[in-house]
Amino acid sequence: MNKFNDIMEKYFMPVAAKLNTVKGLVAVRDAFLQIFPLTLIGSLVVMVNVVFLSSNGFIGQYLVNIIPSLDDYQAILSPVLNGTISMMAVFVVLLIARNMARQYNADGTKAGITAIAAFFVLYTPKIDGMMSDAYLGANGIFVAIITGLLVGFFFSKLTTIDKLKIKMPDTVPPEVIKSFMVAIPTAIILVVTSIISFIIMQIEPEGINALVYGALQAPIQSLGTSPLTPLLLIFIAMVLWSFGIHGTSTVSPIYLSIYASMNIANIAYAAEAATTAGSPHPYTWFVLFENYGCIGGTGNTLALIVAILILSRSKSWKRNDYTKIAKLALIPGLFCINEPIIFGLPIVLNPLLIVPFILAPIISMGLGALMISTGLVLPGTLDVGWTTPQPFKAFLSASGSWETALSVCVIFVICVLIYLPFVKMANKEKNVVGGIENE
Repeated sequence: MNKFNDIMEKYFMPVAAKLNTVKGLVAVRDAFLQIFPLTLIGSLVVMVNVVFLSSNGFIGQYLVNIIPSLDDYQAILSPVLNGTISMMAVFVVLLIARNMARQYNADGTKAGITAIAAFFVLYTPKIDGMMSDAYLGANGIFVAIITGLLVGFFFSKLTTIDKLKIKMPDTVPPEVIKSFMVAIPTAIILVVTSIISFIIMQIEPEGINALVYGALQAPIQSLGTSPLTPLLLIFIAMVLWSFGIHGTSTVSPIYLSIYASMNIANIAYAAEAATTAGSPHPYTWFVLFENYGCIGGTGNTLALIVAILILSRSKSWKRNDYTKIAKLALIPGLFCINEPIIFGLPIVLNPLLIVPFILAPIISMGLGALMISTGLVLPGTLDVGWTTPQPFKAFLSASGSWETALSVCVIFVICVLIYLPFVKMANKEKNVVGGIENE
């Protein structure tokens, strides 16, 4: 184990630490975290419409007997999607450019506005004088990311060049001075963007979105369609967690870049079909991790807590420190908050508990993917909030599927069984704190 630790510290951890400092990745990661409230609200609206206000929904199929026109009431909340899921690319391009500019100490607000302008300069040509909304949501995410990164970077660099600044007298209001200071850099960016758009139109008449979708987004999404990709990402995340690095946060730029548009497409599908059955992307990180790899928190640590509490009833139990920590961590664990158990036992740098900590989510996510692929359960594509306790989260995220909820319960039992033998071994160890043995 010491040799493994040395290898990790020498080769892997520096790469992980470096990943967290790359400005572009940080800007993308933070942007998707910042729009999470909108994604959550959009998912909740879809969940309410699908479960309660659809005549085919889990609850709606009974309510329709009382309210025959039940489906019509979906129109009450459906407009919320127009301001959330359907406009996601616009929010993303603004926030990425703003985050990027702020990292270079530039004006983030003006960089974000410039990025929105550039996004629409590059946007799909109008058809019969009308602009299509096809790429304002999930399909436009990739172009939004690229545009946000490039505009944020070049805006930051151009605004530092004194010759490009229009200076105004001190008597002019400060906001006016700031606007004139960035006027020329903004003009340069938009003119260059327009030239690029013209060139792209000669290659792809339908514009950059169609070009990028075909050249980049489709191949990357094909990588994301494999259930093996989330399993690889969770393995990396769990190894990082084992050394005290926030693994899920570290790999978040990767899975957000791959799966963001897929997640939004899944929500849009559920809104249209009134079910998550037949979702276009059933094996995203979100689907497999939220319901099967994060029961009680990353590593399915609620299963570890239960394993400790089960074994603590034995007469041979010696780890009273584990019992106390498990009891304290139980309530937070029900709501997917597991820092108390990760750092309290600890799991971090604990050779014995690291093994099941890594294995549990890999096995559970793999089993979840298998059950989805065989049609035994529906994929939980709706975001109902990461702190929602299981199995209620699975039930709601899969449009009211009791099969999905039951599958999470089965997976949870399996994870408890995975943790049990390792907790038994931990009980045989001497717990030494400050040189004093605790019995």
